[in-house]
Amino acid sequence: MPEKRPDDSAIDSPTGGANPHVRIDERVWEPTFTQQVIDEAHHYGWTTFHLRDRDSIHIVRGKGFPDLVMHRKDPETGRSEMIVSELKRGYDVELRKDQVKWLSAFGHYVYAREWRPSDWPEIERVLRDGPDASDIVPATSPRRRVRSGSQIPMNFGLTVKGLWETIEDKDYDKGAAASLRRLNPNNPGGAAFWRLMSREGMPREPDVKKWGLVINGMALMAHGAGRAHSGIPVGRALYQGDGKRASSGWYSENRLSTLLGARGPMLHRLSERLFRMLASAGCSFNWREMAWFILNEGINEREAEKSRIKIAREYYRAERPNSPDQNNEETGSEE
Repeated sequence: MPEKRPDDSAIDSPTGGANPHVRIDERVWEPTFTQQVIDEAHHYGWTTFHLRDRDSIHIVRGKGFPDLVMHRKDPETGRSEMIVSELKRGYDVELRKDQVKWLSAFGHYVYAREWRPSDWPEIERVLRDGPDASDIVPATSPRRRVRSGSQIPMNFGLTVKGLWETIEDKDYDKGAAASLRRLNPNNPGGAAFWRLMSREGMPREPDVKKWGLVINGMALMAHGAGRAHSGIPVGRALYQGDGKRASSGWYSENRLSTLLGARGPMLHRLSERLFRMLASAGCSFNWREMAWFILNEGINEREAEKSRIKIAREYYRAERPNSPDQNNEETGSEE
């Protein structure tokens, strides 16, 4: 019997207009969701490849091969970008082992993710801006050789995702979760912390203070918001906060300037305070982005500076969502 498709009337398909935001219902029929992703990708200049003939799946493609592959040249730098994605209609549908293997293999070299309707903020961000360096850490690439002292795991995205998914899991031991929330990032310890630090993919010589800050922040925000991670860029989350301030940023400009200007122990202290503030307000954000910033700071300042610029850019984008420069960027037009 063919799959019964739900009412898609609540879903606005992007049409290439000036502000192509899509309201996504997690019950959306998978082909509808796929078409929305493809339409959004075309809007931002991506060339897409998608096999629609599901009957020939085992003949035309390898078992588990991702649903969607797309590429474009970055509008600003001219460098080639690629995205590989497996599309699922909701969290009640799990990835098969063969699908996980393909995504993991691609993930060494390009942005490779499972995408679901609830991931729409991240989907739109990646299609608009292109993948961040924090989203891709190739296993071997002469252009991205790991620097001495680097805290970036080879499979950075999967490693960080594994941390927040463990901490967010409703079945995660409550005592361990409480221990991580009480963690002193300057002198981390305890069985729960060391268990996470011993996971496969973590650096061989980890800076426990940096990782302690990341894990403590995740635990605090997961407790406050129910989940630590979302597709919301860090800068946008700092401006929106609890969503109750319309005329000014939830995290003030002065605080933002101090945070972005801080280095070393001062940045560490300010980040601790920030995570507690966000937890109290019930906020979440993109932990890949924040972890990339924390782990590179003081080690790879080029990447850390790019993170600072991105945080500031997203903060002020949130301040003026309908400004001409925002619309120009979103539509891919030039001034």
